[in-house]
Amino acid sequence: MNRFIKSNAAVLGVFFFLWLFGLVVAIFFPKGDIYLLINRMNTPFLDRFFKYITLLGSGGMMVLFALMLAMMKWRYAVIYLVGNVLITVLVQLGKHVVYPHAVRPITFFKGHALHLVEGVTVHAYHSFPSGHSATAFGIFIFLIYLSKNNFLKFFWLVFIAILPNLSRVYLSQHFFMDIIAGSMAGLLVMMATIVFFEKYYPGCCNGSMAGFVKGLKRK
Repeated sequence: MNRFIKSNAAVLGVFFFLWLFGLVVAIFFPKGDIYLLINRMNTPFLDRFFKYITLLGSGGMMVLFALMLAMMKWRYAVIYLVGNVLITVLVQLGKHVVYPHAVRPITFFKGHALHLVEGVTVHAYHSFPSGHSATAFGIFIFLIYLSKNNFLKFFWLVFIAILPNLSRVYLSQHFFMDIIAGSMAGLLVMMATIVFFEKYYPGCCNGSMAGFVKGLKRK
């Protein structure tokens, strides 16, 4: 068994259990019913909470995380960016080629009174799969790759992966199945990228951005 998978078996096992449960729910219950159930559970606190925690799956967070990794070690940034390029290609193919007509909740329920969070721009089309979910789970996988503490790994699972995913449904950006698909896409692609680099390129790009900058200053 690969070292990465073996050292993270507990947190990955919990994720796959929750993911399978979510998949069963998404398959056996109409997507509109699941969305409306979550949409009706709104409170002012949850509006503010999900409005900001959803940013953990944004493109801006992806860039910031890559820069932070580069400061630590070029290798980490390279692996993460390769994984993210693959995730982005897969998600965009799903949105624009495989499921180009998948509408988002605001279009699906056009004419219905929905709870929308003030200050959040709600999109109408290209719902499947969720790009935010894929990005959040890509970051989650990389964080457990770097973390040694099991408590931290479960913390990342809840606050970097699960809650930003749920925010996409709460904010009316996606249906539940969209986040189920996006989360698995991000997780599997980033895991495969890490395993590939560990096996075939274990020694590449080991310098840091900080060291590179210092070397330039000496010159």
